[in-house]
Amino acid sequence: MAQSNQQQQESQHLTSKLLWIMAAIYIYVLLLSPPGQLLPGEPVWAIQPQTLQEIWHESINFFFVVPILHLLRLGNVPELVSHPWIESLFNFAEAWMLMFLPVMFADNRARRTPKLLIWSLAMFLTNTFLIPYMAVRATNPVIMEDEKSNRGLLNRIFGIIGLIVGIMALIWAVIARPEFGDVTQRANYFVQQLMSDRLTIAFCVDLVCFAIFQAILLGDIEPPSSQKRWLRFIPFWGLVAWLVI
Repeated sequence: MAQSNQQQQESQHLTSKLLWIMAAIYIYVLLLSPPGQLLPGEPVWAIQPQTLQEIWHESINFFFVVPILHLLRLGNVPELVSHPWIESLFNFAEAWMLMFLPVMFADNRARRTPKLLIWSLAMFLTNTFLIPYMAVRATNPVIMEDEKSNRGLLNRIFGIIGLIVGIMALIWAVIARPEFGDVTQRANYFVQQLMSDRLTIAFCVDLVCFAIFQAILLGDIEPPSSQKRWLRFIPFWGLVAWLVI
């Protein structure tokens, strides 16, 4: 038994080290690497005004609040237009990160971690903080609790928000702002951005990381006997269902 516990601890520490390496690679490659060294686009220390403008436009249209206000003819906030696929990608990623808060609260492997602070920072810089969170919790043992039939109002609220924003993002990408052309033209633009724009690449990498971390976290939270455990393998929508059901 002692040897088994030692092997488990060694595995946990190895996983934590690999996650810290992953965090360092993420930060260097996406945020700090010089232009053209590993990725196209500029790092944070040489960010261009047009990139800052793109970030500002996406932030103003957070969860499509401003377009909705304009549609309802409420308020005087100017609508700053960006490509609908980029707006959708940003909001989809932010909705996914939003839904991680109830998951982190339910995560018993990180009881002494300032979860709310880490999540708040991750809403701005996503995996810059989420990967270190995963690395810290990896050194702790899994504490499995009995399945709960009621996960609380907070979970359902976050799940419903994620569901609404996720659906809106998909619809927005296809039909919003008709001046940007049909689906084929929008897809071609997105591919071009994915090949040349570091911000777009970063958001796509974030989505991949979110899918992996969702599977890990829900797998540690839900007991093996749980009928909801399989939801962890459905990116985004599985997390929505886990929160709402």
